[in-house]
Amino acid sequence: MRSLMPEEPPYRIEHHSTSDDSSAYRSVDEVKYWDKEDNPIARFRRYITQKGYWNDEKETQWKDQAKKQVMQAFQRAEHKKKPSPEELFNDVYDELPWHLQKQRKEMMDFVRSNPEHYPLKEHAKMGAA
Repeated sequence: MRSLMPEEPPYRIEHHSTSDDSSAYRSVDEVKYWDKEDNPIARFRRYITQKGYWNDEKETQWKDQAKKQVMQAFQRAEHKKKPSPEELFNDVYDELPWHLQKQRKEMMDFVRSNPEHYPLKEHAKMGAA
């Protein structure tokens, strides 16, 4: 059996942006058709069903298994501490610019000085200011 990677060109269901009203150049019926009938997921499902690789029973089993995995992940996540508020400043710059370092320090000082408004018991510990 040879491996197969199907290519399915997507159809953009949504507008390009909030300023784009695609109903000016596409009918509502066209969008509904592509959303419900002829999207890549529906086409692929029809293909693998016709080939005998997929059926309703497999889909039900897969959905049940996926729901269990999601719920287990939620349960694990609920037992973890929330991230420290200072994490808002991470993952953008390799080195935090001076003005953001200043903002981070001001935020941390403010949060520490107002514990009645910012309870942090369920958060990871903040670093040194």
